[in-house]
Amino acid sequence: MNATTPDSKKMIERLQVLQAAETWCARLLAGWLPGIANWEAKHEAGLQLWQNLQTARDLRGRLWELRVPRPDRFEQSNMLETVIRRLASAQHDFEFIAGLHLGFKRALVRAYRDYEQHTHATWDAPSIPVVRAARVQAEAQIAWAEKFLQQEAQAPEQQRLATRWREFTEELVCASGLFGTTAAPLPELPPAYACLLPIANARRDARFKTQLQGFERPSTTDVEAHTQWQFLNYTMEMQAAETLGSVLWETEGMEWEFYFDAGRHCYDECRHCKMGEERLNELGHRLHEFPQFIGNYAWRQLYDPMRRYGMLTWIIEQDAFALKHETYKDYVARGDARSAEAVLYDIIDETLHVRWGTKWLPELLKARGEAKTVDEVVAECRQAVVENSLAPAQRAYARK
Repeated sequence: MNATTPDSKKMIERLQVLQAAETWCARLLAGWLPGIANWEAKHEAGLQLWQNLQTARDLRGRLWELRVPRPDRFEQSNMLETVIRRLASAQHDFEFIAGLHLGFKRALVRAYRDYEQHTHATWDAPSIPVVRAARVQAEAQIAWAEKFLQQEAQAPEQQRLATRWREFTEELVCASGLFGTTAAPLPELPPAYACLLPIANARRDARFKTQLQGFERPSTTDVEAHTQWQFLNYTMEMQAAETLGSVLWETEGMEWEFYFDAGRHCYDECRHCKMGEERLNELGHRLHEFPQFIGNYAWRQLYDPMRRYGMLTWIIEQDAFALKHETYKDYVARGDARSAEAVLYDIIDETLHVRWGTKWLPELLKARGEAKTVDEVVAECRQAVVENSLAPAQRAYARK
């Protein structure tokens, strides 16, 4: 070991901070997902939060090899959470993106690069490709944010606010001492700033018309109308992603694997939404021709995160299998392989989601200290969907 190489304990502690930072970035992106208006940026947030969790998984795997069975227990864990919760207090989506990417993630990139430069190239060789891949991914996420802000935050006031929030983030991260800087008192939030999370109503950009109510299911004898209806409804699954985002942000005290599974679930719903949009394009339509239905996200936010998760996994997704299997068979019978394959991929994903719900809902009850049984909570979730769902087909299947 040369004179500039930190000891192994300090390097392991750095890895612990880095993996936790990736996890918290994912949860912060998830919490802000409903509050991001720009449609393409919303999809990018869903992708990035899943990328961050995959990176955290890889770093945790390396920490396991280094005999660290509890990677979330480290000296700076409370400070990291404090920093992330202050970053949640951005007041605009463009501010949030500027602070997270151009402030926090740039510091993260410097920390990854510093680790690559200072760890022992032989002794710690297995860590190096993991850290390098994490750095490259973060650099790509930053590059996306720079391009987004150039296009979407052009007004002078937007630029001023984005710059102020980025500078606040830089000062906050530096004062935290998380990534090798000297710790100092943390800066106060700008005047009148407070956390907006959880977001009460899902946001869409100006290209969309929005409505609270979902769409009636056409007759299956009208093949064109029914196919259009099904894939338009897939685009509305962004509401499921947004609900899962709020669950990821609000849920505390769970095993790390819950956040990983919920993050994948959230990303899957973004994928299903994009799948619907792509199929609509193939059918000769554009998404902005249709109103965006956002009412289901709003009413689900009136319930606690545990019940929101139960509604999605035990009721909504499980009940939807009947319709999806029916339409899959119809598409196959008509020779519409494109629609059939899309629905089949969705069924495969949703099967995973239901299994995760079976695994995690009982654990969420324990973490919450819920006195009711799983069956009692599931019954409440079903009743909530029957009474409140604004999607007619969803409500009809929940009654069965």
